[in-house]
Amino acid sequence: MAERSSGRNAAALTQDRLERLTTAMAVIQLVCGLGFAVDLVLEFPDPRTWVYLTPQALMHLLSETAIMILLLIGFAIARQAQRFLAVQRDRMAHDLQSLRGDFDRILHAQFDDWSLTPAQRDVALLCLRGLRISEIAELRGSAEGTIKAHLSAIFRAAGVHTRGELIGVFMDAFIDHGVASAP
Repeated sequence: MAERSSGRNAAALTQDRLERLTTAMAVIQLVCGLGFAVDLVLEFPDPRTWVYLTPQALMHLLSETAIMILLLIGFAIARQAQRFLAVQRDRMAHDLQSLRGDFDRILHAQFDDWSLTPAQRDVALLCLRGLRISEIAELRGSAEGTIKAHLSAIFRAAGVHTRGELIGVFMDAFIDHGVASAP
């Protein structure tokens, strides 16, 4: 359970880091582009004299102008990428929240169909979260034999024989729901 939570946190950190890096890249490109613009204005202040430049000076002017333009284009692209990442992050957060709600509804509807007792529902949830029998017993303050009895009743109600099959029942229901609700 802690591993899944840390996985989500790592994904959020990666997304945040990517956004910060994109922002830093955009700022660096903007500063460099403006630096080249200032340099061009200081070196070649009067555009009317550009026609009299030596080939080397003209090459210098053209290369700095091209670099400045490319840096400013890079800045614009980085800003666009940053906006895209922010929209994508917000959409994914919304989708995840929606999926959690959908999964909770599917879970409880299935428990209702199976007529599970409150204790069996609790054990089933903990089982689906990947806890071992000993961990479930400790959390519930019950004997391991009691948890095994609850799991047997849950498996019978679900028509399965193993935890993997129980998880599969919910995954199938969740996937079917996702396909049915997909745009």
